[in-house]
Amino acid sequence: MIRKPSNWAKPATTAATQVFILESRNMTVADKNAAENFLRRVNYYRFCHYANSLVPVADDFTGITFEEVVSFYNLDRELRSILMEGLSWAEVSFRTAFSYIVSNDKQDPFFYLDSSNFRNSSFHSQTLLECEKDFKNAGIRVVGQDANGKDIYEAPPAWKMVEIVSFGKISKLFCNIDKVKYLDKVGKYFGFSKTEIKSVIKSLADLRNQCAHHRKILFSNFNSTPAITQDMRALQIDGSKIGAFIFCLHKMMKNDADMQSSFYKKISELYKKCPSDIKNEFGTGSFL
Repeated sequence: MIRKPSNWAKPATTAATQVFILESRNMTVADKNAAENFLRRVNYYRFCHYANSLVPVADDFTGITFEEVVSFYNLDRELRSILMEGLSWAEVSFRTAFSYIVSNDKQDPFFYLDSSNFRNSSFHSQTLLECEKDFKNAGIRVVGQDANGKDIYEAPPAWKMVEIVSFGKISKLFCNIDKVKYLDKVGKYFGFSKTEIKSVIKSLADLRNQCAHHRKILFSNFNSTPAITQDMRALQIDGSKIGAFIFCLHKMMKNDADMQSSFYKKISELYKKCPSDIKNEFGTGSFL
């Protein structure tokens, strides 16, 4: 049950009032009309989230301008767009590799249903329950009902399942797989070790959700980050920042030279036009 707070006192505000509040918090606004128009398109709460990333004390905007925050917002939006293109490539490629490698090796297109193929059987069962919603939305045929009246679906083969189920659920299946050799084979295909590939896929799935929901990328604390690899250390890449994700995406593209080159070029061009303090937030070391 959701209910409204009993002691809520803040009224809804207009764009003009929001500009006044920003100025009262020491933000310089050169063009009030332009600022109001921007805040009609971009939520004030979202705007302040970006502004607070640029100041040492929250909601004290001394020393920054409205236009600087807008510039940062647009930069982050452009970065998110480039990342989404790379993440879409990585997601499709991973879905294909996972289903192809395991189903061919086991000669079982329904390997994902067998709990003996997974380390944690209860987690596997829970993941399959989560997949049912995706099956329903995809129109997978219902063949009956269980003792509790829940629908029983006709399972699709792995190569179809990976195109139906969300990236997050597929990453859960993959990270729970019991046989190390599958982690090793998929990892080698993308240029990672069997231990590295699990964290890479999980973190990329989380990043995809963050990008899909238009959340801030720079100056963010990520739910999960890729494992620090030897080549990342050599390049002095900060494992807690977006640079780690950028490097992993680029490395995954080793079998697609055109995509890899295009991705690196777009990221590099964006990075070059960043102010120095923003560049530090990339954490890409000597990679860019």
